[in-house]
Amino acid sequence: MIEHRGPEPPFLSPLLLLTLVACSRAPAVAFTWTGDAVVHAGGQTVDISGQWQVQPPDTAIVTTWLRAAGPATARSLILAAPRGWTETGDSLSPMPSAMLANERDEFYLYQLIRLMSRGEKRSSLIPIAADTLGQQGFRAERVGRPAADLFLGHDGRLAHVRFAVTGAGSGKTAIQDVWLEGEITHRGVHWPARIRIDQDGEPYFDLVIHHFQVVPPLQDPRLKGAHADPP
Repeated sequence: MIEHRGPEPPFLSPLLLLTLVACSRAPAVAFTWTGDAVVHAGGQTVDISGQWQVQPPDTAIVTTWLRAAGPATARSLILAAPRGWTETGDSLSPMPSAMLANERDEFYLYQLIRLMSRGEKRSSLIPIAADTLGQQGFRAERVGRPAADLFLGHDGRLAHVRFAVTGAGSGKTAIQDVWLEGEITHRGVHWPARIRIDQDGEPYFDLVIHHFQVVPPLQDPRLKGAHADPP
């Protein structure tokens, strides 16, 4: 389990959902961004900074650190589904099962959004009532996966996602509402500049992105989990 001196940041929730929106606009292979975030968990509020590297749909390396203390406090999450690891210093450890389940729940959303954004007829989705902002809603359902409610802003872009996830620490089901705001553009990819997540009705994660790029496929050797699975 990755631990900062405060609540564990929900690494892949923002990472995944931003990737979903970007992939809906361009056939990019991988993305990287830096940003600052506020994490609310366990009755505490922690300010972090970090770098996110994502190769959709299920490959990522996310490194975050306490903003006040700097990169010396860095912790990393490595995902190469169906496996995942956490890294502290030179130590690479298998991701706890509940955390891995959480990340796989999150990455299911990528598949849904990409399906809709690449021209899938909306008749394949189920119309639902608008959200509290009056934004048009659809429900995506697939066998063996939790339902996800997708809400489009008045400009037709994804603005709100509501879905159930496995809690990264508890393994219990939690409901997340994700709100996407603003825009950063690189190589034709339109990327949200801010993402806010409420979990079970309470503030959970608030990320502001400063720099975003479309990049070649990730080649980091940690994605092979060599330290976690020695020969």
